[in-house]
Amino acid sequence: YYQDDFIASALWAERVVKDEIVAAVRQQGIVSMSEVAAVVIETDGSFSALKKRNGVENSALQEVRRMPGTGGSPQT
Repeated sequence: YYQDDFIASALWAERVVKDEIVAAVRQQGIVSMSEVAAVVIETDGSFSALKKRNGVENSALQEVRRMPGTGGSPQT
């Protein structure tokens, strides 16, 4: 999930379904996907949801590996 969009190619590549992403967001206490800038699969297989910040760049996404076919979007 990145910039308000589920990236189908990344979901398929990681064998993840949208419901898993939404559940991970809820587990982190976020009530709406509109609050989420990105969801990242960490090296241990867990999900991290990064909240949107007005006027602040999400520098934590700079080291996220890019998925082929996503137009340069970070891997979700």
